[in-house]
Amino acid sequence: MNVFDQPVTRRQLRTYQLELLNRQLLYAVERSPFYNEHLRGCELPLASPDALAGLPLMDSVDITQNGFALSCLPQREIRRIVTLKTSGTTGASKRVFFTRGDIERTVDFFAVGMRYLCGPGDAVAVFMPGATADGIGHQLRRALERFGARPRIYGAVADVADAAAFLRDGNYHTLVGIPAQMRALALACPELRPANVLLSADYVPLSLKAAVERLWHTSCFEHYGMTETCYGFAVDCPCHQGMHIRHDEFLVEIVDEAGRPLLPGQWGEIVITSLRREAMPIIRYRTGDRGRLLTEPCACGSVLPRLDHVQGRIRALREPLNIHALDELLLDLDPVRDYTARREGNSLTVFVSGDPAVFPVVKSRLAGAYPALRITVLPGEPFRTTGTLKRTLE
Repeated sequence: MNVFDQPVTRRQLRTYQLELLNRQLLYAVERSPFYNEHLRGCELPLASPDALAGLPLMDSVDITQNGFALSCLPQREIRRIVTLKTSGTTGASKRVFFTRGDIERTVDFFAVGMRYLCGPGDAVAVFMPGATADGIGHQLRRALERFGARPRIYGAVADVADAAAFLRDGNYHTLVGIPAQMRALALACPELRPANVLLSADYVPLSLKAAVERLWHTSCFEHYGMTETCYGFAVDCPCHQGMHIRHDEFLVEIVDEAGRPLLPGQWGEIVITSLRREAMPIIRYRTGDRGRLLTEPCACGSVLPRLDHVQGRIRALREPLNIHALDELLLDLDPVRDYTARREGNSLTVFVSGDPAVFPVVKSRLAGAYPALRITVLPGEPFRTTGTLKRTLE
């Protein structure tokens, strides 16, 4: 079963997923000290996928605090460990484990999804971290080479001028990169005409997506994934009617703030459960991202549920004035290279990196959106793109 399974019905999908789900749950309970305790008292196996809602939720804190207790295998069978720093003050790190099989299935997913963007002989520029074996850049290279595409890994963009020279050097059919960095490159070399661009590894503001499409006269595809999913999770098809989910690897729920399941079409928090993870299963994992499931058939022919455009981090979206809302207001303005914002009471100060001529437009937009606030726009630091957008509204 691949990401664009036209012949599969929803009933067949539920039957298929239930078998994998019960196998994954029993595997986790038998092999992981964490799940042995976390799922103690739960009635297993489940009678239907809907019964998953009766199991306890987990989140990133559980991964950070339990570390190796989540692993189902001895360390000699672990192929890759990804360590992520958390935002807490304890200095704790989140570790995610993968086997060779976990990684290979992600490469399979990338190979299927990328065929909808490029074909044999097409040059593909990958602006994702690629130096580490089995990292996302390395996985993409292997996936593209499987069907004859010609990947060239640049890595994450630290120097826009250098990355722009790299782009001008090659006749690239497809680009893959982090949203903010792709926008910066589109602004740096708007004369290029890639056939399509895959935006991944960070939240995708719709204003940013529209700007990249306008500047390069191209089509942007969205991919949603995270380290916990071994990077791959859901991706656009050419019809752009929602992202097709790795249904053979994950079961997706949307829940409300209390963790109660919501109906398809309702917005809430994305919760994922792995179905075939070998090293570290994730069961009812709260992602912290806001999304919804689309169940009407896609124009490509698939009748399986898809993930709509992810709106961003729920923690940020709880406030009417948040960084995602500011992105949508500002990132379609080409002279705005980047910005930071600070709120103090009824005052909002925005520090803009870019042409000062755009400052009045920025102020007018913000004043229209937030009439109760006193808006000040000031010059910001020079644009630096060293990773994903990490602006915060202070």
